[in-house]
Amino acid sequence: MGEALVREEEPACGEGRGEQAERGDRADSPSTTPQLRVEGFEGPLDFLLEMVRRQRVDLGPLSILTLTDQLVSAIENSAGSARLERRADWLVMASQLLLLKAQLLAPASQEAAEEAQEEARRRLEQLDELARMRAGAEWLAARAQLGREVFARGQVDPPAPRPQAELYVAFLEATLALLESREGQGAEAPTTYRPAPPDLWRISDAVRRITELLGQSPAGLPLQRCLPTIPPAAPDRPLRLRAALASTLVAGLELARDGRVLLRQDEAFDAVLIGPVPA
Repeated sequence: MGEALVREEEPACGEGRGEQAERGDRADSPSTTPQLRVEGFEGPLDFLLEMVRRQRVDLGPLSILTLTDQLVSAIENSAGSARLERRADWLVMASQLLLLKAQLLAPASQEAAEEAQEEARRRLEQLDELARMRAGAEWLAARAQLGREVFARGQVDPPAPRPQAELYVAFLEATLALLESREGQGAEAPTTYRPAPPDLWRISDAVRRITELLGQSPAGLPLQRCLPTIPPAAPDRPLRLRAALASTLVAGLELARDGRVLLRQDEAFDAVLIGPVPA
């Protein structure tokens, strides 16, 4: 009568440890509330609130002392099995019940009693509204969050359509300007600008030089020795040096890919060594 425990059934014979572990995982579920045994009611705290809200249980016969003792015992016994938020919710629900009970027990007059009943109804409606708000918050929290699980796709506003008459006039003006620019030129085709490609060290040149040097040095050599000699007074010398280095490296990688040479580097940032493939 004076004892309340969080609902926890003993495992029956034959149940495995897997079922016990599953019930342990559900010990802190939102549906677990203290079990109350007071005069006129026996069941969980949230069910008592629901019955009072539906006017199925009268708050008058309920003992405040018994209710308080059982709630304190339930909170102490659930310290290791219920989260702090759940125990705080129990305290809020219990305080609402005690307040309604106190207002029903000690009305100053008939008007005060009616006001107490109205206040009790209003507070029960507040609890109902709070439960709906929490359910809505949990539903929103379970949805995919924008910027974390889902991302918005950028959309560009389409340009405003131009009137057909304006487009037609613009087309005629462009055609007239093109015809006027060609007037007096005859049938001679305009000359095309074709810039001369720079004389740089190419990959084919690097493949040929690496092959020749490996024929002279069968034991291998550093890849840097395969670079061509560029005079200091050569035009665009920095560009030629970069092109020669890039072409030689790519040529070495292609030869290694084809299985014709071996590339080796003992340490990071060390010289790249190139040698023939052993027979």
